[in-house]
Amino acid sequence: MLFSYPIEAIGQNWLNAVAVDLMLAGMDAIDAGRRPAAWPACLPQARRALLEQRTGLKSKLTALLREYRRLPAAERPDVRAAILRQTELPNVFSDAAPCPTLASLPASIRAPASALADYLFDQLSSLKEGDGFLRDNQYKIIYASEIRHCPFCGLNYFRAPGAPRHALDHLLPISIYAFAAADLRNLPPACDECNSTYKRGIDILIGLGGLRRRCSDPYSGPTYRISLEGSEFFKGNTVGGYVLPRWNISMVGDELDRAETWNAVYQIKLRYARDILDADFLSWIKHYSGWFLAELGRGRDANGVAAELPRYINNVIQDGYADRAFLKAEAFRLLNHACQDPGIGDDVRHWLWAFVEYAQ
Repeated sequence: MLFSYPIEAIGQNWLNAVAVDLMLAGMDAIDAGRRPAAWPACLPQARRALLEQRTGLKSKLTALLREYRRLPAAERPDVRAAILRQTELPNVFSDAAPCPTLASLPASIRAPASALADYLFDQLSSLKEGDGFLRDNQYKIIYASEIRHCPFCGLNYFRAPGAPRHALDHLLPISIYAFAAADLRNLPPACDECNSTYKRGIDILIGLGGLRRRCSDPYSGPTYRISLEGSEFFKGNTVGGYVLPRWNISMVGDELDRAETWNAVYQIKLRYARDILDADFLSWIKHYSGWFLAELGRGRDANGVAAELPRYINNVIQDGYADRAFLKAEAFRLLNHACQDPGIGDDVRHWLWAFVEYAQ
């Protein structure tokens, strides 16, 4: 991730915890040979008025506990372990311990667990606290913190509160880790491209070869800076008749295995290279040419054209993520470095000079 969300955004993260407590209390009773507490007495007093009319919650919880009762005693601990481990957030993002999946549980448990998960997730859009629904309150706090871009890519804008909702990205997919379905810590907002085109139902905890992997916590990181250091001029793809740099995109920060998970799941390096750098680099150069001519006019030599790059980077390219500025600034730092390279600097300076000299 490029940045994390404010932890205050999950201040109303209680629904999943209540459901977990209900499941475990019911299972405790069954294991002790008793009937689970009746509805609505089983509900916590603080949430009873809000939840007691949710008959869907009652029926789906009852169905899950009914199947749990039918399990052989030897299979019950696996269900309880899955509930506890899947909801051990944020630790499950940062440690490397196994996390049982829905598919690892007895077959009879899977359907009622999935049905309860789907119901709980939907309730985030219909349970109100204060002036808004739970998921909308989460988003309003995020937007009020001046976050306007998706932290998973930095490319796409977030819509304002009140507009059609963005997807909530199940980092732990609901189809695999059903017991974390309504935990807001597992549900960071993501742009439609990141969520629907790239993340989809990918298991963020399991990589190639079935190996356990770690990921960033969307509310505490770690987060990463993008660097193009090591990219090679005149060795990349040809666009518009020009040979572009071969982009070397790296993620700078701590615990780089978690950055690699981010890249593998959301295809970050591929998207940056193909959709932004290759697609926009020449238009960025042409913008520099127009700026240079407006500032200094024609008649400068290649050294003079290249000498203004630091001023352009510092004074013209805006900070942050608007207009892909974080990638544009890094591309111009690469260009400035290449202009000073003893081996190719002269060629790069003349390449840049030609854009200025022959600009229309």
